[in-house]
Amino acid sequence: MKIYLRLVLLLTCLHISAQEDTTGIRIDTVYNNLLNKTPKGFRINEASKPKNRYFEFNMNSIGGLETIYGFQKELKLNAIEINWLNEQIDQIALAFYLEGKPILIRAVGGYDGCPDENIYTEKIKASNVTILNFCFTCTDSRKLDDFISVFNNRTNSLLR
Repeated sequence: MKIYLRLVLLLTCLHISAQEDTTGIRIDTVYNNLLNKTPKGFRINEASKPKNRYFEFNMNSIGGLETIYGFQKELKLNAIEINWLNEQIDQIALAFYLEGKPILIRAVGGYDGCPDENIYTEKIKASNVTILNFCFTCTDSRKLDDFISVFNNRTNSLLR
């Protein structure tokens, strides 16, 4: 029950912060749309999906996978479940690349705060790459270090 309460609180905070100003709303809408987008070539691997009631949630997006991954300790996921999640993260990064929309994720925030832009484009190895900033407080960034690493390793290997 605590997990659901945390999720509701997190979503409420995100919703409130997205409504601070009109330019922020437009930028946050683009960011949220990308975070919740399912690339055309991506489907969760149902054949090898471990039996876990939390895996019944929609995980066909970066945001869906990120949410489950971020709460893995609270959900008490085992090594097999975490490895399966890592495979899905790898495959969604591949799907975005194959769609012609490579993405890299950057952890920002902490003591210095978050930048004004949470999404922007960089030219990397002759490709336009979308950068998603995951904004963290001083203490919560470590929860998604492995998620970001798996996702970015796949994208970086494809950009070579």
